[in-house]
Amino acid sequence: MTTAKRLALPVVVALGVVLGVSGCASMSEAECRTADWRTLGFEDGAAGQPVAAFSERRQACADHGVQPNILAYRAGRNEGLALYCTEGRGFQVGRAGGSYAGVCPAGQEAEFRAGYEAGRVLFRARRAVDEVTNKLQRASRERERIADDIAHKNSRLVSDEATRDERVELLAEVSRLRDRDIDLVREIEALEDEQMRREAIYRREVRRTSNR
Repeated sequence: MTTAKRLALPVVVALGVVLGVSGCASMSEAECRTADWRTLGFEDGAAGQPVAAFSERRQACADHGVQPNILAYRAGRNEGLALYCTEGRGFQVGRAGGSYAGVCPAGQEAEFRAGYEAGRVLFRARRAVDEVTNKLQRASRERERIADDIAHKNSRLVSDEATRDERVELLAEVSRLRDRDIDLVREIEALEDEQMRREAIYRREVRRTSNR
């Protein structure tokens, strides 16, 4: 493999993990005519792009009357896939929540999938923690809004401008808000317990995968 390809690999892999197996951008006529098809194939392979990636490139270039070099592209793609289809890369893709397009050859499929599934376990465990954390944050923000609302209504209650009927209504609203705040306290306590449980599961999975 050339030095340029080695240097390009981290960027290609990073994009592949973040973007999953998204389609390629359209190619201009100039890009089609000057393309290094082996390098393009390498980049697509190293990013885990499906065969459809070449079909998109071929169609884009056909619109400009340019025929891509499919043999060079395939050779480069195979080189890229050799780097992509490893247990370590599968783990990275799975842990990042990326998708897998079934691109690995039979001889490397099992190795990649082993890493991918292990990464997916971590991804799901982390997502479970994040879900309950988001619920906690929403509940805490609601309590803050309730506290502000109660303070505002209490201020209005003691003002000289408030009528008797308004005070009765304000007292009822404050009581309702306090009841909701009590419910939120219970919800937050339960969510904190659930957060601790899910974090323990996540840490256990991290330890398990680190010992692979």
